[in-house]
Amino acid sequence: MIELRTKEIYRFLGYRSITPTPEIDERIGICTEKMQKTASPKCFYRKFSVTQTAPDITNIAGISIKSRNLYRNLSGCDYAYMFAATIGMGIDHLIKRSEITSMLDAAIYQAAGAEMIESYADAEVEKLKESEAQNGYVLRPRYSPGYGDLPLALQADFARILDMQKWCGIILTDTLLMVPSKSITAFIGCVKTIESPTGASSVNESDETAYLADVINPLEATRRSAAEATENQHICSDRQVSDRCSDSDKHTISNRNSTTSCTLCSKAPDCLYRIENT
Repeated sequence: MIELRTKEIYRFLGYRSITPTPEIDERIGICTEKMQKTASPKCFYRKFSVTQTAPDITNIAGISIKSRNLYRNLSGCDYAYMFAATIGMGIDHLIKRSEITSMLDAAIYQAAGAEMIESYADAEVEKLKESEAQNGYVLRPRYSPGYGDLPLALQADFARILDMQKWCGIILTDTLLMVPSKSITAFIGCVKTIESPTGASSVNESDETAYLADVINPLEATRRSAAEATENQHICSDRQVSDRCSDSDKHTISNRNSTTSCTLCSKAPDCLYRIENT
């Protein structure tokens, strides 16, 4: 059974400053009981070494990713996990059926499903934390494609590298959405702890609180990436564009997190973040 935090379900339902009625609580209880019986959680992950080149290039699992947010998230890490988790198709079926019979239940399934996959992923990451602690490492918070300037197009790399369909039953749609819908992919950095003169261990991070607020907060990340896109986006010069985008080329696409091709070289959107090795 996956432990669910009622307050988080309230939050996903939109209850901020008010408490749900007893009737709503009763429906939440009925829906979550069905979900526990229907869920089929699975996760899979692989660990890779990480190298970085300032100011924004991260090399992992044979790919080079241009992302300032990911660079900062994995800064100081020797290794990182590529992680995928799902709670299965049963929850999607409950949502679909309830959209016909009860929109209230559909909303509850959506909210509780979001909490269920988060809770399950957190529990699995805790196991990784315990394992890595024995090697003198601590884990950075999960960081997923689609946050900040980290493109959703990286989902295709997760699918290929982790073979998600085989090990988790996760497939991607043409628009890079995951099926089952209550699924997660993420990078999880491993940073070495440092022994202080007193014998206590500390994380190799000058200010973890500031790090979390500055790097992990999705609102801040989104605001920063939008500002950077406005500043940096421009169309290539009139010179002939090669069949492969180089790091110096800042090509333009109409929707960065979609499958729209680059307007100049007709490659997929990952030409904006991937630096392919020839």
